[in-house]
Amino acid sequence: MRVLLCPDSFKGCLSAEQVCAALAKGVRDAQPDAAVLAIPLSDGGEGFAACAAAVTHGALRTCTVHDAYFQERCAHFAVSPDGTTAYIEMAQAAGLQGTGQNCLHTKNATTLGVGELIAAAADIGCTQIVVGLGGSATTDGGMGALSALGVSFLGAEGEALSPIGANMARVFSIQTAPSFESYRALQFTYACDVQNPFYGETGAAFVFAPQKGATPDEIQTLDAGLRQLAGAYHAAFGRDIGKTPAMGAAGGLCGGLFAAFGGEVQSGFSVLAESCGLAEQIAAADLVLTGEGRTDSQTKFGKLPARVCVLAKEQGTPCALISGAITADFSPRAYGFCDAAALLTNGRTVQDSIKNAEMYLCEAAKLVCERFLCGHAKTTK
Repeated sequence: MRVLLCPDSFKGCLSAEQVCAALAKGVRDAQPDAAVLAIPLSDGGEGFAACAAAVTHGALRTCTVHDAYFQERCAHFAVSPDGTTAYIEMAQAAGLQGTGQNCLHTKNATTLGVGELIAAAADIGCTQIVVGLGGSATTDGGMGALSALGVSFLGAEGEALSPIGANMARVFSIQTAPSFESYRALQFTYACDVQNPFYGETGAAFVFAPQKGATPDEIQTLDAGLRQLAGAYHAAFGRDIGKTPAMGAAGGLCGGLFAAFGGEVQSGFSVLAESCGLAEQIAAADLVLTGEGRTDSQTKFGKLPARVCVLAKEQGTPCALISGAITADFSPRAYGFCDAAALLTNGRTVQDSIKNAEMYLCEAAKLVCERFLCGHAKTTK
């Protein structure tokens, strides 16, 4: 039996690679001679770089950058085997992970470290930059990232502005240093699964800033700042990002980078799926196992397990769902999954499910595979 494992990470609990390891043990408990292939996936957020390194057989590079609040931290990015493509996980440098809920003040946060990661990738010869946009703590419209790449933001009196969200509304003009020109040849791909515009009622501030600590008044101020910044970007770089879909991703980081460099927006799932030939791998499997930390009614609108299930249906391969929790408003069978299992079941608490996630994942994978083998045996008699 050939089993393909392609889960997302279980946010705040296990990385996609750790989920794969637990599932693989369960599969082999059910079928010791099963051929198991693990392809850990990401939608562009937490774990994107590590997943990219795994599926492309590339390497992780580590460097010191500044986090969302200007503190030094160690971060990594992935590099393809031929050294031409870098996979940047913005959450590594400017993410919510590792930031206490009481410390969230998105108006003071910066994407400076993301630009430092891009610069580090360019320094080692990468010419293709794929930026995973998810899990950000920022709403700075990309000011920080561009600052690290030779862009200066000036106020009405010509004063240099710190690249944080609170200063977006003060941007009067933009200047570029000679170093900026060296980055203009880079080709950018923006990996994200949201279509929110740069500003407005469905933009970066109104939709995402509340979860990053912004008050209602601050949301209004940040949205006004994004509008001001979009005009400054248009004047400096000639690209109007105001109403372009996806420019609000990662607190407007997507819009800032796109304004300066152009590029292409793709879903994070598609970037990795194409990199590893996922459709072909699914076609060659007898069973696919996918999952995420929480599966609910939003999953069917393009979250990673749903995307895997769609590909599996196209290839005629059964696909089972194993998630931390599966809420009552989502029916795995109705969506097309051949089977499903959840860690949060049988009276377990959330804390227990998280603490013993690897053990419960192993048990769930074993159960799903045993049911699959039983059903397969009946249909082949």
